[in-house]
Amino acid sequence: MEITHLRYFVHVAASESFSRGARLAHVSPPAMTKAIQKLEDEVGARLFERTTRRVLLTEAGHALLRRAQAALAQVDAIRSDLDDLDAKVAGELRIGAMEVFSLRALPRALAELVAHHSAVVPQAFEMHPEAIQRHVADGSLDVGFTIGRSMCRGVRAEVLGSSAGRIVCGRAHPLFRAQRIGAADLARYPFVVPRFFQREHLPALDEFPDDRYTRRVGATIELLQMGVELVLAGKLLGCFPSISIEHLVKSKELAVLSGLRGLPRFELLALTREGVAPKRAAAALVGLLRARLRG
Repeated sequence: MEITHLRYFVHVAASESFSRGARLAHVSPPAMTKAIQKLEDEVGARLFERTTRRVLLTEAGHALLRRAQAALAQVDAIRSDLDDLDAKVAGELRIGAMEVFSLRALPRALAELVAHHSAVVPQAFEMHPEAIQRHVADGSLDVGFTIGRSMCRGVRAEVLGSSAGRIVCGRAHPLFRAQRIGAADLARYPFVVPRFFQREHLPALDEFPDDRYTRRVGATIELLQMGVELVLAGKLLGCFPSISIEHLVKSKELAVLSGLRGLPRFELLALTREGVAPKRAAAALVGLLRARLRG
């Protein structure tokens, strides 16, 4: 039974899809299917029930998943121990991050890591928080960066800092010069609402509190950068974590609007797998990002 095939199996189980599992493993769907078939032959049981929309674990699949995750955790621990012996920061580093991090902070920290440790091979993926937590827990990711506190089992969370929510507008907006906003302005001017497909995400970000302010949606977007660009270019208000827009505020392309209280602060978290020492490269990246966020 090959370790690689066990990793493929875990990818399919986590994503409930052969095609998505193949993308996570960086192999073709036919190669993934062939590997799972070989694994099923070796254990003598079907591991997945296939439907038109997704694949689900069978009873035998659930049993193998528990064993596979434990075995892969041991393999990862061996690699980490060997890295510690020669104090080398190297190898593949699989990163999952929300776009809040990926606009500025994470790319700069990652660039610094690679500049000092050229043997590190980063692979970064943008994901929503639930997926990041799931893939860190099953070992598909070495480290994740997210906001919010709903942790799943098997994940260790480390607070890197916090980021205040800011109401902003671009130069074309009538409130840009005054740099102030009131409750009446929220009823008058539309604003950007971040959402993931078919569901809203992070209510503190995607709406001003309905019990105090009239909600008026200007645009719904999934990509944070798209929302920022809409605010820069048009007459929409935006509410974003300061970590994502601080460079635009400094350059005076966006104005922070004061006058409203109660905007949230968002905890910035680094996620690693519980019970397993993180890769040296992951620990180094977390340290660089923490220093950048607090600097």
